[in-house]
Amino acid sequence: MTEQINHSLKNRKQIFLKAAESLFAQHGFDGTSIRMIAKALDVNSAMISYYFGSKESLYLQIFRNRLVAITDEIKRFENLDLDPSKKLEAYLISYIGRISSDPIFHQLLYNQLATRQHPEVISLVTEARIEIFSFLLKVIKSGIKTEQFNPIDEEILALNILSFIPSVFTGNLSSLLHLDKQMKQDISARMIGHIMSMVSPVIRQSKTTYDV
Repeated sequence: MTEQINHSLKNRKQIFLKAAESLFAQHGFDGTSIRMIAKALDVNSAMISYYFGSKESLYLQIFRNRLVAITDEIKRFENLDLDPSKKLEAYLISYIGRISSDPIFHQLLYNQLATRQHPEVISLVTEARIEIFSFLLKVIKSGIKTEQFNPIDEEILALNILSFIPSVFTGNLSSLLHLDKQMKQDISARMIGHIMSMVSPVIRQSKTTYDV
């Protein structure tokens, strides 16, 4: 019985977090109130305060949950028994797929990085980005060492992957491109193909298609 209650509580919190995430992405932190979130969920404001305490705590919990999932993804790929080329390709598919299929959170993340508010959130985001960067750097260096990759500037490539890809699907660039689902899939596949062709001398000689 206790397990069922805990499971129900966890599901309810996830519903609250998802609704709050959408409103924060749309209206910003200052433009979103507990009352707005409660109204969207058709619940009493006191219930949200009971579960999360304050708006700041709710906002921080959104990022905690999301960034834990991102770092777990890194650990999963680190443990895969794949050569550097296949590991980088597989991670790019997962990374781009996650960003392009979940624009609400990444819009919220984009806004957070732009405003630089909430030091605790910035600290969490920075830690996650460092983990992604370190993972990419490790894979690229390994690929260069084993001569699967061209002798490229591994730090610049890792930084480009980390910063450019999210910007395509969030912020002003996303609005400018007017990306529908089909275009997102096309752009995603072309990104992966372009990155892999830069690092791998073999892929330069043959075009590969990617399902993202």
